[in-house]
Amino acid sequence: MLADKYLIAMASTFLLAILGACGGSVADSAMPNGPSTGGVAVNTVLRGVYVASMEGKEFVSVVTPELNWYALYFERLAHTNPDIFSGQLRLGLGGLATVVDLKAFQIAKSALPLSGSATITAGTLNNYRVSVTGITSAQGNALTFSADALSPNTYSLVRTAQLSDIQGAPAWQGSWYDGDTSNNSPLQFSANGTVSSIAALNYCDLSTLVLTPMNGVNLFKVSLSVPVIGSGGICLRTKDHPAGINFSGVAVVYTSPLPGKTWRLDLIAIDSAGSGISFRGDR
Repeated sequence: MLADKYLIAMASTFLLAILGACGGSVADSAMPNGPSTGGVAVNTVLRGVYVASMEGKEFVSVVTPELNWYALYFERLAHTNPDIFSGQLRLGLGGLATVVDLKAFQIAKSALPLSGSATITAGTLNNYRVSVTGITSAQGNALTFSADALSPNTYSLVRTAQLSDIQGAPAWQGSWYDGDTSNNSPLQFSANGTVSSIAALNYCDLSTLVLTPMNGVNLFKVSLSVPVIGSGGICLRTKDHPAGINFSGVAVVYTSPLPGKTWRLDLIAIDSAGSGISFRGDR
């Protein structure tokens, strides 16, 4: 028995010596970069609203519980007609994640959505860094953002969104954006999340817009069906789609940075091809 114990101890010492000579341990060699607990990488967690600024231009992204990733990048002057990004998150370990099926609607570069992918590092509920591959800015620059979650006094993720957050008076004063077109008009919601006042955009009827609170988070699900015939003529978006076009997306309400306003509404709606429209308004 003593001989057996002696042999086991010698074998363990020999193995540790080999590992030490290699400059690490089995756990270290398999450890991805990013957050860890007790030397073990933990699952990446991303959710909520994150904001960043690159060269003074605003970037706002939203991660839903279903791991849909949306973003607005106000690349142009005067914070109008933002580029619209959408994709699906695949979470890894230690703060790593990828955005697959990434689409970007950048009318300054193309009338059709562009395709790419993105890599997220150092991802947590507080912040993340995203680097986009296959899609650049309108000037051809790389798209890399270090985004921080909205501060708790601006937005609460754990609070469940309520229809009372969006409905009633006063109306949301802001603009719809559709590529190169913007429409400054008020937006008002009824008690059930449907619209009671909305303007047409490029002859497109947006009156079927519905916002529905998501379960357990401070986000709204967006649903919109745009018919071929709109207000005053044929909708420019649906002229080649006899059945119309369905949009889905996300909306979020948070504290407005504008003087005299209390709340801001950002809304993103994407069709199946990755083309999108957006609204930003305050009240």
